[in-house]
Amino acid sequence: MKHIYIRIFVILAFIAASIPNSSFAQCTCSGGIPATQVRNLVTLAPTNLPSATITVPQFNPTTTPGFDLSCVSLFDTLTIVATSGARNLNSSTALLPPANSQYSPTGRMEYSFVLPMTANVSGPGFTQTKTISATYGPDSLGAFGQPDDTITYGPDNIFQNWIGTKASTNAAAYVGTGTVSLSYSTLGNLVATEGSSNFTQTVRTLYSGYFGLVYYLCPSNPLASSISYFSALKNNKSVDLQWLAMTLQNNTVYEIQYSKNGEDFNSVGSLPAGASAAGTVQQFSYQYDLNSADMGSVYFRIKRVEPDGKISYSAVKLINLQSNGSFGIQTYPNPVISTVKIQFDQLQTGHFLLELINISGQVIQQKSVTLSGNSQTDFDLANHPAKGLYVLRAKNLANNIQYITKVQVQ
Repeated sequence: MKHIYIRIFVILAFIAASIPNSSFAQCTCSGGIPATQVRNLVTLAPTNLPSATITVPQFNPTTTPGFDLSCVSLFDTLTIVATSGARNLNSSTALLPPANSQYSPTGRMEYSFVLPMTANVSGPGFTQTKTISATYGPDSLGAFGQPDDTITYGPDNIFQNWIGTKASTNAAAYVGTGTVSLSYSTLGNLVATEGSSNFTQTVRTLYSGYFGLVYYLCPSNPLASSISYFSALKNNKSVDLQWLAMTLQNNTVYEIQYSKNGEDFNSVGSLPAGASAAGTVQQFSYQYDLNSADMGSVYFRIKRVEPDGKISYSAVKLINLQSNGSFGIQTYPNPVISTVKIQFDQLQTGHFLLELINISGQVIQQKSVTLSGNSQTDFDLANHPAKGLYVLRAKNLANNIQYITKVQVQ
């Protein structure tokens, strides 16, 4: 008797935002700071090919200056639907088998099968393999050449929305301006656990899924959590630097550093913290006098040197020395939870469009403001966006001048 089992299968419906954050909590930056996540999601449309190559963009460090790739994790969700078939090859002229055997002088045979199905995903620094088995039978198949010599099982959900995670041990392979390839393959064959080995089989699979590479970014230099409200303001022939710092150890030194390209910094001065009680918050000010060599964009940061040799840095502030004034805005608090205060480098008058942009270039939120001879405004984060790194852009609608800074959302 020929049996055909037909079941309705569900193709995966998956939304990127549903990736559980707890699956990727293993990567933190120095000092226990959570890493910023950049997620790349690739959809694998339903296919019956036995293997596929999934291509994902590498992490391009030039698009996120000041951050390094620290860790890489794979997140994959798979659905595999298998249809299996077996045909008895024992003929009705087979010799009479021993008594009480499953063999029949008519060639009819009782079969039971197991179908081990293996899914394999691999890439630089990792290999992930998952095997699930399905069992079928016992079923009686007629002699070879008879109408009931064949049986079909499925389509069956062997893997149904199976979720896997794996961390790569080779983060360097994912850095660059090109792409990185992941290999995916499936393998499955019917194995007779009852009956004879004299049969043929077919196994057809339809698989689909989502593959996500999660890049974890950490600051290139550890930021000094004890330095806050660091600002750099152009003031005629000088740049005024101010910051607040909490005393952790006596005789800490703050070194003022200057750069023309935002990467190579040189010391231009220093301020000692002196002796004060632990936990004391001090305010520091430093005036950098401009000279004829200072043109275009210049960068400032504060290097904190503890007596025990520990070094940490403030965020980097950018000043543009073009004739039309300074370039850039300061934001605080940063990281931000609900409201970020925006401080322009100079007094502003006009209509501005404020935009919060994710690292993929999508505008998440906008706000229009009008400034009248002032330099500060607020930006409330509506429908709190996902944690991570964003760009905050302020555009003067009259002359299209743009002011850009980075914001970390908690």
